[in-house]
Amino acid sequence: AVVSTQSTGKKKKGCNQEEVVAVLGHELGHWYLGHVYKPLMLNQVIILGMFYLFGVLVKNEQMLADFGFPHGSQPTLMSLTIIFQYMFGPLNKLFSILSTQLTRRFEFQADSFAVGLGKGPLLQSSLIKMVADNLSFPLADKVYSSFTYSHPPLLERLAFIRDEIKKQA
Repeated sequence: AVVSTQSTGKKKKGCNQEEVVAVLGHELGHWYLGHVYKPLMLNQVIILGMFYLFGVLVKNEQMLADFGFPHGSQPTLMSLTIIFQYMFGPLNKLFSILSTQLTRRFEFQADSFAVGLGKGPLLQSSLIKMVADNLSFPLADKVYSSFTYSHPPLLERLAFIRDEIKKQA
């Protein structure tokens, strides 16, 4: 999260010191909960799996025959194109959706961590200020945002933080 305290004209932008500490609490939650290492390891497993799958598919003569190449031919460049465009394209989309879901889950966990530090209300006010400063729109379609936004929309996060404050009170 980028936090600034500059003023432009009459309206002051950014968060105050207490709100910056709340955002830092959120970011420390990512560190404490291992949110940096988990996706890194998951992506390594996915890449290794794709290398293995590529090794299997590049030798598959039937696949090339299905795309109109004669049996026994081994057009390497076309094999690469077919595998990466037609085989890995849908897989990449699936992994992208799963990665987005995981990232959103991590955001809620980090918000919960910050609430556990007693910074819930300050985190809420800092999120509101950051959305206003960045001229972001606070509403988003729930289905669309769940597949495309790495961070949950503002209203979803505010409701979650409010519920976490009630749980921990």
